[in-house]
Amino acid sequence: MAEPTTVQIGEREVTLSAPASLTVRHEITASASSNWRRSFGAALGACWRGLGRPKVKYSGCEYNPLRYGGEVIDELVARGEPVQDVLKAGGIAFGILSAELIAESEVADVEDFIEPEEDSTS
Repeated sequence: MAEPTTVQIGEREVTLSAPASLTVRHEITASASSNWRRSFGAALGACWRGLGRPKVKYSGCEYNPLRYGGEVIDELVARGEPVQDVLKAGGIAFGILSAELIAESEVADVEDFIEPEEDSTS
């Protein structure tokens, strides 16, 4: 996993890093085609580390990334955080998730699993 990234949301510095779950990373990035704003909110909630993290839980949203993202955005805006800062930080978090979709070790595992094709001369 990449080193954590720090972003500014209002007066708060927030540390972001990708969640360990490959499934969560895939679900959130796939949701962007339906609603990029909500997927940015979901990415922000999933990547947020430390103090001030939104109280809403991904599991509490029945693992629905769009619902989760909307609730993350609503909670942060209700706290008084500027929506522009929330969406900008969400975009950065989304980039972190996208970059972490397939780790080098996963690529190596797949390469080791694939059988080489036999050379056929016909």
